[in-house]
Amino acid sequence: MRRCFRHSSAIRAGLVALAAQALSKFRRTGYAVVASAILPVVALPSSAAEAQQSLTVALYPYVPRIGQFQNAITTAWSQVQPNVRLKFINDESVWDGGYKRNPPAEADVYVFDAMYFEQFRANNYLVAMARNEIQDAADFLPYARKAVVANGKYYAIPQLGCANILFYDKNDTVVVNATTLGQLQTALNQCTFTSEIPPDRRGLMLDMAGGTTNATLYLDIAHSADGIYPLPQASQPNRDYLVNQKTMLNMSSFWNITAQNSDPYVRGVWFSQGYGRAFMGFTETMSRMTPDALATIGFKVMPLSNTTTNRPLFYVDAVGVNTTTVERGTRDLAVQLANVLTATDTVVASFEAPGPNTNPQYLMSVRHSVFHQLGQRYPLYERMYHLALSSNPVAFKLNADARAWVNSIAGTIRTEVRANYACGCDQNAPRPIMNSVDAQNVCPAVCNGHGGWSGQWTNQPPALRSACGCAACPVQGPQ
Repeated sequence: MRRCFRHSSAIRAGLVALAAQALSKFRRTGYAVVASAILPVVALPSSAAEAQQSLTVALYPYVPRIGQFQNAITTAWSQVQPNVRLKFINDESVWDGGYKRNPPAEADVYVFDAMYFEQFRANNYLVAMARNEIQDAADFLPYARKAVVANGKYYAIPQLGCANILFYDKNDTVVVNATTLGQLQTALNQCTFTSEIPPDRRGLMLDMAGGTTNATLYLDIAHSADGIYPLPQASQPNRDYLVNQKTMLNMSSFWNITAQNSDPYVRGVWFSQGYGRAFMGFTETMSRMTPDALATIGFKVMPLSNTTTNRPLFYVDAVGVNTTTVERGTRDLAVQLANVLTATDTVVASFEAPGPNTNPQYLMSVRHSVFHQLGQRYPLYERMYHLALSSNPVAFKLNADARAWVNSIAGTIRTEVRANYACGCDQNAPRPIMNSVDAQNVCPAVCNGHGGWSGQWTNQPPALRSACGCAACPVQGPQ
């Protein structure tokens, strides 16, 4: 950019005149039409335009295909600001959505779990934006819009939605009709399997491994039971809520719930393969399921208590503009980029199937228009939209001490939920078990430190090796 100012003064004057005419035109119109969305044009001072040639983006990392987001965003942005390139942070040790880390200073915009909205706002990590700076604000679902507004200002722009969803075969009428946790327990029973993967269509599968997962599920249960909002961040867990959480564990197996799987969607894969009668997860799990499984899939908000009158909690992932952009002089440009990240066409391109024989990401949207567009091609999005509307959800948000509270109580909740587990646990045998007689030679020793042998054993898939059924499970301390 600097080289163009080394020409003669006459050429330089001509360039300045042309720039002034272009700037005047943009000031009169005020908008540029891009990808069927109206986006405000940002005219940077010449010094800032010379210095700023890129913006840094930190996306929410926990999606099925993050590369598809990057491609969609890059394409949309190139139509708005072709001379400003984007750099993406792809290291979870730098940005993890806000669960353990604060927004990196170099990120101009970042996508975070809005459960930390109040914490980030209180600690001055979010730029305040006026209502007229937000593209198509009326298109957002009400719960998502309310999640990012404080004192009449937008401190972020919603991008994604999420909720604890129960998946099952839509022809399984007993599970279909279960509207409370107690009814679901009656339908699924408890202690039906003791392995990580159910041997067939039995039991419930869900992930309750991580500390944050346990703490947020606990609050989801609390709100389902008593409807308290803002969410109760007490210093000690309520026993009644823990009982509900333990009930969910009893409907599953110790290993299924506690296993630290590198694949967050693996339970959906197992369900797709014929294992488990139901599983709890997020809608994007369907991105990994087979066409046959998707043809018969049913889903609804997971019943977490025996109360049915309280509105469920839905999560929001939102795009924040970093306050460091004010110092860099990129604040307005970053606001424009945040609008591009959350624009209908960008989100549709980020979600849709990238080619034949592939699934869309099946991430939940927070825009009416995105649901409408995707629903025309993928009927499951129509059902997802109906679920979001009929649920009339409330945003999952914590107070300004969110991370400190999670860190202080997550380990306690996890330990207490696992304590005195009502069912047994499979333990791997040191060698293949040939038959029932052979099991009597192997399993008593295997289960010696695990409450004794229950008399059960297996060497059949989906077990990876021969295993003995033991009466007790290990309980980890707070982590």
